[in-house]
Amino acid sequence: MYTFISPLSSSMVAPALPFIAKDLHFTSSFELSMSLSIFVLAYAFGPLFLGPLSEVYGRWKVLQASLWFFVVFNAACGLSQTKEQMLAFRFFAGLGGSAPIALAGSVVSDCFSGAEMGAAMSYYALGVILAPALGPIVGGFMTQGVSWQWLFYMISIFGGVLALAGTWLLPETYAPILLVQEKKRMGVDLGVQKSVLEVLSSAITRPFIMLFTQPIVMVIALIMAFVYGVMYIVLSTFSILFVRHYGENTQTSTLHYLALAVGLFIGNRLSGSILDIISDKLQKRYNTPHKPEYRLPVCIPASLLLPIGLFIYGWAAENNAHWIWLDIGIALFALSVNVTFQALTVYTVDCYMMYSASALAAVSSLRSLAGFGFPLFAAQMYDQLGYGWGNSLLAILGIVIGIPAPILLYVYGERVRAASKFGRD
Repeated sequence: MYTFISPLSSSMVAPALPFIAKDLHFTSSFELSMSLSIFVLAYAFGPLFLGPLSEVYGRWKVLQASLWFFVVFNAACGLSQTKEQMLAFRFFAGLGGSAPIALAGSVVSDCFSGAEMGAAMSYYALGVILAPALGPIVGGFMTQGVSWQWLFYMISIFGGVLALAGTWLLPETYAPILLVQEKKRMGVDLGVQKSVLEVLSSAITRPFIMLFTQPIVMVIALIMAFVYGVMYIVLSTFSILFVRHYGENTQTSTLHYLALAVGLFIGNRLSGSILDIISDKLQKRYNTPHKPEYRLPVCIPASLLLPIGLFIYGWAAENNAHWIWLDIGIALFALSVNVTFQALTVYTVDCYMMYSASALAAVSSLRSLAGFGFPLFAAQMYDQLGYGWGNSLLAILGIVIGIPAPILLYVYGERVRAASKFGRD
């Protein structure tokens, strides 16, 4: 639920953008796109300090404080009277909302062994992947039925209730913090401790160090940045396509996001069990214990589905084909996105275990920058190239980036990890 609420808020304003533009006097399409994507821009900065902070103070404190921060500033978005206020409040809400995205994978890794990791990750990932697809549907109906302000009020009410529940139901999971707490309860002398400043300075610089010194983190960040960026292009333009070219109203057009949700859900259920099954089979085949690289083979078929889905979607839209072809293309694309996202997240956690929050923060930062930047040029790209060639360009880039990268990681990943001071061994 923590990972569901923030991405829901990130995308549900998409159908409300024309109404927000009218009330808050947005004068350009670029500014209006910013009101959607600036939330995701905050995802690029929040994890860089929230992830490391969780390795100092524990997961629970960071998650709870961040969720309340999100609740307050998200409600403030509904009270905005100017476009400047809207942009500022959306950014701060995104900072608070980035904590579950940055920490959820690490919380799961705290609780489950490698053999169970794939299935466990798939359940938490349901929130991350379904929320962006369901958000525009909720947003479309609420905007026309009530008002765009109530989009924000509703989410903040839901977030407040969730934060209160988490006070009692969400436990601390980070082993070093639990160990310190247990020693304190037993009256054990903890010895000479580093100062808070020393610990924080080390922790907060770690994601930057990992992003620029760890080849595995670099490659994963590149793949996920591209996939995430393309997904936000789809999220920001899908409804508008059906309104402008198929003559549908706002409510009806947002129902096509169900195709995205279906693809994401199928990918989630498939990859959750397949990740563990493949790992188990490879362990038996090579008579070895589990290796992080055993998570990667599933990325190969997923990387083929992404361009296929984009080709179908793009050329169906270009030729005004029946809407079902657009939905099929998007569903295939979404299935690929989820499988790729899940496999690489589990692989990152497997590789860096104790430092997984910092590694995921580094990946999340670059990924979120792409989610922020890609939608800003989406309209111009489709105006210049059309939906056919525009999506074909994205599909070709997907082939170039998505197919070689997991193969290289599978072949050389173990060697690279062995040379890393952050590696699991």
